[in-house]
Amino acid sequence: MDRVIETDVLVVGGGGAGFRAAIGARQRGVRVTLASKGPLARCGATPMAGADFTLDGRSMSQIEGLAGDPNDSPEKVMNDIITQGCFLNNQKLVEQYIRRAPQCLRELIEWGIHIKISDQRMIFTTGTGIMDALLRKARAVGVELLEDITLLDLVTDDGAVIGALGLDVRSGDFIEFRTKAVVMASGGWHKAFWPTTGMRDLAGDGLAMGYRAGAALGNMEFITFCCNVFLSPPAWMGSIAPYVLSLLAGGGRLTNSLGEEFLQKYDPYTVKVGITTEWNKSFISHATMREVREGKGSPNGGVYYSRGDVPWEKIEQVAALMCPDWRYKAIDLSNWGQMLKNNEPVEVGSAAEYFDGGLVVNDRFETDLRGLYAAGECALGAFGANRVFAAITEMLVQGADAGDNAACYAQTAKILAPGRETLFSLQAAAEEPLRRSDGLNPAKVRRIVQEAAHKNLGPIRNREELEAFRGFLENVRREQLPNLATQSKSRIYNKEWLDALELGNMVQLLEIATVSALIRTESRGVHYREDCPLTDNDQWLVENVVRRAGDGFEITPRPVTVTGMALPTGKTPYLEFMKKMMASHSDTGGKH
Repeated sequence: MDRVIETDVLVVGGGGAGFRAAIGARQRGVRVTLASKGPLARCGATPMAGADFTLDGRSMSQIEGLAGDPNDSPEKVMNDIITQGCFLNNQKLVEQYIRRAPQCLRELIEWGIHIKISDQRMIFTTGTGIMDALLRKARAVGVELLEDITLLDLVTDDGAVIGALGLDVRSGDFIEFRTKAVVMASGGWHKAFWPTTGMRDLAGDGLAMGYRAGAALGNMEFITFCCNVFLSPPAWMGSIAPYVLSLLAGGGRLTNSLGEEFLQKYDPYTVKVGITTEWNKSFISHATMREVREGKGSPNGGVYYSRGDVPWEKIEQVAALMCPDWRYKAIDLSNWGQMLKNNEPVEVGSAAEYFDGGLVVNDRFETDLRGLYAAGECALGAFGANRVFAAITEMLVQGADAGDNAACYAQTAKILAPGRETLFSLQAAAEEPLRRSDGLNPAKVRRIVQEAAHKNLGPIRNREELEAFRGFLENVRREQLPNLATQSKSRIYNKEWLDALELGNMVQLLEIATVSALIRTESRGVHYREDCPLTDNDQWLVENVVRRAGDGFEITPRPVTVTGMALPTGKTPYLEFMKKMMASHSDTGGKH
């Protein structure tokens, strides 16, 4: 082994959840090491976020300098998160979200974030601003920070995690981690899809290695697709700028390839809520994909967005806040600014943006595997079948508690050295694409898998396509993954080698999500089956929990965790149930 690192708590992930977990654990007095797959504070999903932080308006109004709606309450937020989640939420985690949010916002303000705008129960800042604040705090409390380190697998002993095998991306050296506890905060698995809104480092490594080590996964069929994402030109592809602008500016015009304003054929109330609140992700993505599947889509599988009857002055006002000088996340959008002024359309569509399922945790953020905790997007969280409230809040409140609980566990656990044979076996498997003299190009296989995932596991699904996709993935796993070979045999910053290592994780998660989507014979939230178009509260108010079983896996139903809000009954057509959930919102205004 090239290098050995010993720590009390190992945090896997360099986004907001990871940094907040590391800070929380370090404040308990234990040694904490954070392994970031990319550059510190500039990888993961957080830097790409808009970014909004949500909490109950009454608590927000009690923070100096913030307005907030004093008539809002934790009870109203509880109602709104659970109805927006179509009642599939873990209600204990919803309560934790609401309870911890005010403290986390006070911390962020104290640590130096800049608030751009706010509404009744939300402040709007930037993802990079949040990461900069967390990085400063992590350094101040003494977290050991490692960048460009990817974790390959966890090592266990007697039902507990005791270490991990890592890879230094810059040097190609292997690293043996010895630890008492691990907090998995590796975010989503956006890279399994194309197009995507996420960073290219979000390949699902944490979920896959946690699952292989013995932790359960849950509700993997629920995948949120962001609407109004740029599909062209290539330099803009994947940017959510049109989504953010359309939401903040309050509308715009969406048309199909025939020039039809296709939202006009839906229920007016659903459209009104579905374009002016964050219900837009599920509703507009669904409506967009219906146009595409009916042959009325754009060349790249989307539709067209223009500002419509939104005044240019309003667009300029919003753009000044979200993309000064028409630069958004380092992308030059000045040409788009001119197109908006001229009311010219751009090609937009749906892209994988958030993963509602993940590692199954309890309200202490412990997984099934002793010593393994999870927080943020890689955990099965509070949002059930549909997320409308902010993921930024989720990552911070869960990170804080997961880090704190992991540190408490580590204070009584012992450091154990992982077995030599286990580490050498993992190392040898990781080196196979480098050793193989001839084989398949990892990047080419990846792109085929990504595009097939978008097509078959997108906003609209059916049995025939899911079964075909399952067969395709099985073939990739059996015939292609064992034959991946890198052209370059260098170990130093070899992106091709990383592609090969990540591809196995992505295929594993896609297979689990596909079978989970096949089993769930209903439509709910962001999971729509055109062959099963009813929301079935009698049979399907359960979580799909996935565990390893021999060489495969088994999926078993688990009742929804309920603390205060009773579950509905009956079967309802999908869009009718969506409208009912929209109408169940409290009287608090805003985008959430």
